[in-house]
Amino acid sequence: LAPRDVVARGVYAASQSSRVYLDISHRDADWLRGRFPSIHAHLLGRGLDFTKEPIPITPAAHYTCGGVATDLEGKTSLTNLYAAGEAARTGLHGGNRLASTSLLEGLVFGAAVADHVGKRNAVCVSTQEPSQQPQQQYKHNRSKEYYTNALTRVRSIMWDGVGVARTTLGLQTAKEQLQEIQDVLWDDVSCAEAIAVRDAVTAGLAVTDAALSNKTSVGAHYMVDDDDMQDQDHATTLA
Repeated sequence: LAPRDVVARGVYAASQSSRVYLDISHRDADWLRGRFPSIHAHLLGRGLDFTKEPIPITPAAHYTCGGVATDLEGKTSLTNLYAAGEAARTGLHGGNRLASTSLLEGLVFGAAVADHVGKRNAVCVSTQEPSQQPQQQYKHNRSKEYYTNALTRVRSIMWDGVGVARTTLGLQTAKEQLQEIQDVLWDDVSCAEAIAVRDAVTAGLAVTDAALSNKTSVGAHYMVDDDDMQDQDHATTLA
């Protein structure tokens, strides 16, 4: 297969007009069951057997790509703050998020941070807390269903506007829609569900703003002109 971002965009483009299927039934059935036992069980529970038939597929988010920028010792732009592993952007990820990369990030840069911190003398940095007015927070009489629907809305906004293939107009629309939700829920601490939606919106806005500021397509961040979003009018099978 091509790199995962290329495959994801191909599946996404084809899925705009029809279902897309993955056909791996040409492989030995016993090998498939042994290699992918969890997937096999999951599919069987839904009436699908990938050892015998094509299965419907769609792109899906796989962790994140990037994070807090660091140098080769895990240092960030803030004194005494280090980042390693999933939280860091060291450059090792490249344009795609790969499973093996997380192991490299954790082992190599985790050790690099430990070595650097262990060899240097601790330095206490005096910081002055910025003066802030306490933020008023309120409990609202909203149902759990309200927050469930709001979270579903956030997911839909991110999928439609900040997904596999991104356009400037789509990102701007997504930002406006997310901002509307944030404006309504910013002071809501009624329950865990309310806070979860607020966090999701905050994260979504951060990703959207970052995407809007980056005009260069690299790996999973793929920018296209609105006119380039073309549909395909037939089902596609990826073997």
